[in-house]
Amino acid sequence: MSKSTIITLGIIVSILVLGAWYTYSVQKRSAFNDNGVKENSITATAGTSYTDLAGRPFSFDDFEGQVRVVNSWASWCPFCIEELPDFEKLAVQYADQNVAVIAVNRKEQHKRASDFLGTLGTFTQTHFVIDLDDSYYVSIGGFSMPETLFYDAQGNVVFHKRGSMTLDEMKKHTQDALQASQ
Repeated sequence: MSKSTIITLGIIVSILVLGAWYTYSVQKRSAFNDNGVKENSITATAGTSYTDLAGRPFSFDDFEGQVRVVNSWASWCPFCIEELPDFEKLAVQYADQNVAVIAVNRKEQHKRASDFLGTLGTFTQTHFVIDLDDSYYVSIGGFSMPETLFYDAQGNVVFHKRGSMTLDEMKKHTQDALQASQ
């Protein structure tokens, strides 16, 4: 065999090995459930300590009985810059319909998260949470950034979105969660 044939075969074998590894990784992540989460409810967050931007304790239980839209975000995520203002618009639009929009920051200090949010505008209806341990992201089987889960009023996952979304998508899945709550 010539040297170029050996190199070509090596490249092909490498591609096949990487493809097999990727397929295995995706299937392993898919073992959570059809929605891509370990748990089928918000109870996966039980016993975890979170704080709000001011450092006060935060609990998902405070929103029991409400539809919850929960987004994982970080200041280093370029898609989050676009999405967070849309989540505020969603929160304002659905504030009187028993919907809570909660944005969970991944492992950043309070000051960094607050400073970043200050560059995006004013947020009055979105509940911002700091998760220094990244517990929420792990509990949902986080795989990409951002990730958003829509929970019905009983705390069951209605939809899990990996990646960014438009405001129209947010509204559609919020409506689905409200319907599932009836």
